Amino acid sequence: MANKEKKGVNTGVYAVATSIILAVVLVIMTIFAVSTKYTAFSPEKVAQEYVDGIIQTGDGYNAYKVTLLSKNQKYGNFIIDAYMAPYVNDGEDVKQADFVGTGSKEEQNAIDNVYNTMYSYYCELIKTDTYDNYDAVFDKYFSRLVEVRKAVYGDDYMSTEFMFGAFEANVQSYANYLTGTERTFTPDNKKVLQEEEIGAYQLMFGDIEKVETENIVDGKKQTVTEEKPIYKLTTEVTSCEELSEADAKKYVDEYAARIKPIAESGTTKAEQFGLKDDKKDAMVDAFAKLDCAGDITSVAKVKLTVKEQHDQTVAEQELYVVKIGKSWYVDNTNIDTSALYISQGDD
Repeated sequence: MANKEKKGVNTGVYAVATSIILAVVLVIMTIFAVSTKYTAFSPEKVAQEYVDGIIQTGDGYNAYKVTLLSKNQKYGNFIIDAYMAPYVNDGEDVKQADFVGTGSKEEQNAIDNVYNTMYSYYCELIKTDTYDNYDAVFDKYFSRLVEVRKAVYGDDYMSTEFMFGAFEANVQSYANYLTGTERTFTPDNKKVLQEEEIGAYQLMFGDIEKVETENIVDGKKQTVTEEKPIYKLTTEVTSCEELSEADAKKYVDEYAARIKPIAESGTTKAEQFGLKDDKKDAMVDAFAKLDCAGDITSVAKVKLTVKEQHDQTVAEQELYVVKIGKSWYVDNTNIDTSALYISQGDD
């Protein structure tokens, strides 16, 4: 029986600049890539990686990296070609607002304004769609981002860097909302720059405990003992059953029927946006690569539970994982993860 846990006190401060956010994302992606290399060969571990990724921080976004969506293409490339392409114009000499690139307070305020406005909308999408309908999430989010950029910056510029920066900042902010943020200090460690914020999970599950932490005492940062709400969510695989050859074939046939209209939707989408040439071809190809029906050799049904520190079950999840070559992937076309969003997405 597989078992994975994560202690949740605080995860970090809110990002305040795009460069910092992107640096954090790159680190996370590197760690994820290394861990995925060793989990892909086990259906239990792949299922657990997927569920734990969502339950710990609400991050259905990165959970897709162990699904069939990412089997035949890089996740980032899929998002660029399938959802960002209609709006990107950074190679077309589109004029940006005069303050862009100045590092001024005006530019920072604009970034914060966009990120905060989009974060409210992101929380709405988590409630109404969840990442089970990633197509709606990405479609709606990037369409709204273009409108918000125009309203705040007063320009029509849009790049993949700006779009990823906003979206992934919102992903991190949602994680912070769930798990809380840590106290941060000025560079000279003489003042508190930002007090910690209690997260939704700490309020829902936390036990008040005395823990060592850092604070300012007599004008200096020191280690002190404070009372804080501590919680722990544990993801556990309770069963993993590989389907018989006949049942697996039936499942693959059903998967093929589900994925076919999605894989063929790229042409219609590209035409609706009026895309031509390379952008149209890239969008069509991005959706076509989602079809993995001909490569699946085995199917397993996995059941998991999520418990808090007192062994009370807070969520249950069933999903199917499929084998291609030597690796297993979560079938994201046949899943309902709404039970894993236990905070109900309230911000």
